[in-house]
Amino acid sequence: MKRLALLTIFSLSLSLQACKKEPAKIISISPSDFSTQDQIKIGDAFRNTIEQSPGQFNILDRAVYKDAYIYIEKLFSTMLNTAQVERRLVYNWSVHIINDDSKTTLFFLPGGHLYIYTGLLKYVDTESQLLEIIGHEIYYTDTDLLILKMKDEFDGKTLGDILLGNNVPQMGALAADMPMLTFEEKDVMLADSFAVAMICPFLYEPLGIKSLVGKADSESVNLDWLMTRAANLDSRNSNLERQALPCGLNGVTNEEAYQNFKTEYLPK
Repeated sequence: MKRLALLTIFSLSLSLQACKKEPAKIISISPSDFSTQDQIKIGDAFRNTIEQSPGQFNILDRAVYKDAYIYIEKLFSTMLNTAQVERRLVYNWSVHIINDDSKTTLFFLPGGHLYIYTGLLKYVDTESQLLEIIGHEIYYTDTDLLILKMKDEFDGKTLGDILLGNNVPQMGALAADMPMLTFEEKDVMLADSFAVAMICPFLYEPLGIKSLVGKADSESVNLDWLMTRAANLDSRNSNLERQALPCGLNGVTNEEAYQNFKTEYLPK
């Protein structure tokens, strides 16, 4: 009887052990769960892909174009060090200049990595113009609009796979699509307002975006950046002017310094 009881206990023990499960492995992530740290990791994965794609993204060497990077990074820091940027101390903000005069745009990766094409740098006329379009782009990154747009365009499961380190065969194609992500007009207008609020305390001329839009319109130039950040021209100008009223309209443009940057520091 005792032997039977022992066998029964032993069998029950084995049964309970068999019921214990291995810790569940995470095989997918809901897009709504992308935290700030998740976005940093996703951005780093895209950055690694870009760095390994010199044919697609010909990034200027920092050692060779040191002065160009110093100049742009100084302007970039000006826009980052404002109260509007909630993640200014959280993201790993960085600047990368892509040597391609045929493209006139810029874009961010999640986590704060800025990529700006020489084509846009050469089309811009003043520091005030460049500062405002950088500020405009910071808005999408700082408010999660960028990661939400990527979720819509690339599929949330794909972003989850990237975050988990799973193989994503189309990673190169996704990185190539980043400069072409398009935002809705209402978000473009909000980003414009955000950019003006950022530049206002620095006594720069606060209508840099308006002047850049006006230049492209008068010259009938299809600026890549404006093609993906489109808005009704009259409504956009009215909004920019309204946002700029508290700033005053006598700020500096630093056109001479910027023209010198283009002449002296960028590839010919």
